[in-house]
Amino acid sequence: MEVRILAALALGGVLLASVLITVIAALLYSRRTGTYEYARPDFGRRAGFRARSLPESDIVRLERIFLLGGAVAQLEYNVEPQWKLILRVGRAGADLREGDFEQIFREQVTLYHRDTRVNISQNEGGAAMLRWTKNGFDYLLVLPDSEMGLRGGMMPLFVQGTEMVESKTA
Repeated sequence: MEVRILAALALGGVLLASVLITVIAALLYSRRTGTYEYARPDFGRRAGFRARSLPESDIVRLERIFLLGGAVAQLEYNVEPQWKLILRVGRAGADLREGDFEQIFREQVTLYHRDTRVNISQNEGGAAMLRWTKNGFDYLLVLPDSEMGLRGGMMPLFVQGTEMVESKTA
């Protein structure tokens, strides 16, 4: 009788431990893969960085702010009259998940804005993707669709006007 009780207790302990391990693993996985929406671009609690400055313009409006997977900020902009821009930022070397924007670009160009090297993938008069690194952060600006001149007009505004910094609240 005592052997059966001990066996049942041991089995219960093993089951409880496996449930706890599963819950902890799920929580850790969701922290890395979850998407969190923010009211302000301060990701200090989860990612350890925040925006010091963001582009400002009469025609550019920040619409939504997310943190992807606990490490990459995504800021979605609306550009008058109808264009959308997506800015992703992470610490240097972070996976900004360019594959989310499946696109075949016909043209690759490297330009410099002040001292910042900007790699541009684009299609004439259409989609474009700009990448640069500044102060320990990688930036990816995606224009899913655009008109002539929009990419060139947005590049200085975003390259110069966007700056992320380490946050002390992490």
